[in-house]
Amino acid sequence: MNADDLRPRHHAALERIVLFDFVLTCQTGLHIGAGKSSDFAGSDLPVVRDASGRPFIPGSSLRGVLRAGIESFSLSLGLDALRGMAKDVALPAGMPEDFAKGWRELNLVERLFGAVAEEKKRTISYGSRFQISDAKCVGDTLFEVRDGVGIQRETRTAASSVKFDVEVVPAGTQFQGRVRLKNPADYEVGLIAQALWMLSEGVLLLGGKSSRGLGWVTVSVTQPRELKATALLARKRDESEQDLGPVEDKFQQYLDSLQELADAAAAVS
Repeated sequence: MNADDLRPRHHAALERIVLFDFVLTCQTGLHIGAGKSSDFAGSDLPVVRDASGRPFIPGSSLRGVLRAGIESFSLSLGLDALRGMAKDVALPAGMPEDFAKGWRELNLVERLFGAVAEEKKRTISYGSRFQISDAKCVGDTLFEVRDGVGIQRETRTAASSVKFDVEVVPAGTQFQGRVRLKNPADYEVGLIAQALWMLSEGVLLLGGKSSRGLGWVTVSVTQPRELKATALLARKRDESEQDLGPVEDKFQQYLDSLQELADAAAAVS
């Protein structure tokens, strides 16, 4: 693990952009809720829809699941033991020392997902370098409505007058979206890849009502594309076919970098 991988990364400079597309395939029903419905003819708990009435997965929902997965993964492996490793690395020209000092206060997840300044905890606010689009529904889909009933915890029996229904996107439905990372280290791309793999393996679940069997998905991704400022100036586009495949096949170099980070953290703990 190179200490330069953990150096401060400022938003002002554009070192590289990493882009890739993903497709989520529902293995079970999926419920991303839109809140309680006021439509007497509709479901009590409808799924979120776009302006044309099609289901979609908000980027905020995916972001929350991935961040939670990365936070627990990083905590379990003690990855933050390395966050001060780059204190002696020379700062890029023009980078303020107070920014670099504030950066070193951030943990690895905050450096990727962003953080807000808090008194006595962190001195800088830092914007996210990870963006994820809403995932749009691929093709046509129908909706399922499933009945539910409230349970009295004391008696473990159905509660009187607590019946409801839940709208669900059925198994087999696919959603497509895109991920963008600005100035990431290879291990940071690896963290996102690891979380997507965990989602595909059922370690992480998506949406609500997971205790009722919902929220299991598989993930396929395209090969990441790395764009630097010179390529952007030439307005080059990647014309190669971006076929979908398993995360571990498309992101192996980034997962290897994450493994190096984990090994280095284990060595100092």
